[in-house]
Amino acid sequence: MNRFHLSLLLLCSLLQGVAQANTTTREQQSVIARWTGENICEIGTDRLYSLPEEKVRQLFESQTSMRYDEIPINPTASERNRITAQLTGYITTVCPGELESYRKR
Repeated sequence: MNRFHLSLLLLCSLLQGVAQANTTTREQQSVIARWTGENICEIGTDRLYSLPEEKVRQLFESQTSMRYDEIPINPTASERNRITAQLTGYITTVCPGELESYRKR
């Protein structure tokens, strides 16, 4: 194996480790979904999504046990589906009037 192939193999293993490190647990996904749902029900979909990122960061970190940076920027399909399903269920149950606004986002 030449140096190029060895470097390529090492790079691939590092990238795979980074990808796995950026995944969230089911518990974290539940926290994200519940926090989002609670805030949508409290202040409305449009208002929540129009807040500056720094304000969202501050709210998220003060209202949960997670850091804002733990929210996946590019969630896997299963992460996205799980969070979306939990969030939709929460909104449907607690504040159904916001469901249409949320779905349009």
